[in-house]
Amino acid sequence: MTKNTDTFELGIVPGWIHAKTAQARAKSQDAACEVHIPIPPFSKEETAEISRELAGHPYELHALLKGRAPLWLEEDVKSRYAPDLERATCECGQEGCDRIRAVLEEAERKFRAEPLLRLALLGLSKEQLLNAVFRDWAERVPPAAESEDSDALGKLEEKGKSGPSTGEWLAEAAEQGKLHEPGAAFHDVAVDLQAGPGEELRVDDWTVLLPKVKNVQQVIGQITSEAAAKALEQAGKIGKTAR
Repeated sequence: MTKNTDTFELGIVPGWIHAKTAQARAKSQDAACEVHIPIPPFSKEETAEISRELAGHPYELHALLKGRAPLWLEEDVKSRYAPDLERATCECGQEGCDRIRAVLEEAERKFRAEPLLRLALLGLSKEQLLNAVFRDWAERVPPAAESEDSDALGKLEEKGKSGPSTGEWLAEAAEQGKLHEPGAAFHDVAVDLQAGPGEELRVDDWTVLLPKVKNVQQVIGQITSEAAAKALEQAGKIGKTAR
């Protein structure tokens, strides 16, 4: 077996890992080789299952966007990750060439640093994932939340088609650290929360930021209300334990 000392430039696309040696080796001046490894992608049902699970756990989605895959997702994806070594090829044509295994090892290191890359390889890109998550959130709004604003929201959606997509906006917000990420002392803070009688929660206008999400104000309003209710419930528990 040939001992491989090459370094590789990887090209990862849905269903394939493509690689070529970064440069010819100085001593032997061998020509650069290309390696191609097919990877069976997920089915539509499998990608939908992952998207639904992440939609139900927003903090885990945020962690994934920041490069930290939740343990359940990492184990699930690895269990279905199956390179087709029988169809993998290396252009060198040498019998016993170990470049294919070396490329897989290099790709694995890259996946550990960027877990979204493995999902993209298996057919679930970041854009597809985020759009599926926002669709899931929008569908959870009760039918009663539909209002006369639907026509106006539809017009805003049409106007926003030329702007950035929902997925692009959330990905950019995560990369810039604009999504909420509690610090270590978050649960140690004691706050006396009291709701004003008869007051409705005020929700900022998100329609410009999320032009492609149907009924975005109702979605954000529901999320805000549920979060406030949970905060009040938690504050009550903290008050009881402090007495």
